[in-house]
Amino acid sequence: GGSAGGGGGTQTFHFGGPGGSSGFPNGMFGGMPGFTPGGGPASGGVGGDYANFDLNEILRQMMGGVPNMGAGNSFGGMGSGQGFGNDFDAYASQFGGGGQGMRQRSRRQRQPNGNSGGKEYTRPVYCSLEDICKGCTKKLKVSFPLSGEKIYTIHIRSGWKEGTKIKFPSSRTTNDHGMEVEFPPITFVVKEKRHPFLRREGNDLHWRCKLTEQQAKKGAKLKLPLPDGSTLEVSSEKGTRSGEQLRVEGKGMPTKTGKGDVVIDFVVES
Repeated sequence: GGSAGGGGGTQTFHFGGPGGSSGFPNGMFGGMPGFTPGGGPASGGVGGDYANFDLNEILRQMMGGVPNMGAGNSFGGMGSGQGFGNDFDAYASQFGGGGQGMRQRSRRQRQPNGNSGGKEYTRPVYCSLEDICKGCTKKLKVSFPLSGEKIYTIHIRSGWKEGTKIKFPSSRTTNDHGMEVEFPPITFVVKEKRHPFLRREGNDLHWRCKLTEQQAKKGAKLKLPLPDGSTLEVSSEKGTRSGEQLRVEGKGMPTKTGKGDVVIDFVVES
């Protein structure tokens, strides 16, 4: 024992060889205070294979020269019941505030945040442009893994946009078996359904209108059904070309102060 096997391969160390030697140069504690290279006692030691040594000093050297944290907590003091807990906390403080601080943070991280299992639920609520333009009420049934099913009533307000959030706090109720159950908080997010021919940009509504060459040359009468249930009637100008726009003010999506516009984007097909 005591030799490292192989050249260039994995090194294997054997401990506790004849004569108290080890795989470490000068013994396992070679060069440490209180030990001689042969494993015998240092001057003033107690004899045998072990010698008095100061754990603070060993840790100081292993940690790259951290100052001695004081006497009274050396390895020889373990009989007093202190062990090396205080010294460990002192050295651990070099890595983030001390052992006690790390234990306190660990306990805080394990505390629940108050809702059922700490899970946050989010569900989409799909709305057409007609729903958002006029406002409506939707009822959605949601199934929770532990609590069961609950129906939520959502009032969609006129003019809401994609991404609007409706939040419901946690609630308690009694199920069909007479047991009290808790439903966790849930957030519904408005998602706009794709419209067959209208595209919403902010509060404006865009319509891609295709014209034949003859219609573009002479002008055409156009009728456009709008989400509020009305019909917009306009005429294109003579000589309309692809890429031109016609903006009709006050016919778009409702806002707090009025309505957006309808924008007609012309495309002339050849």
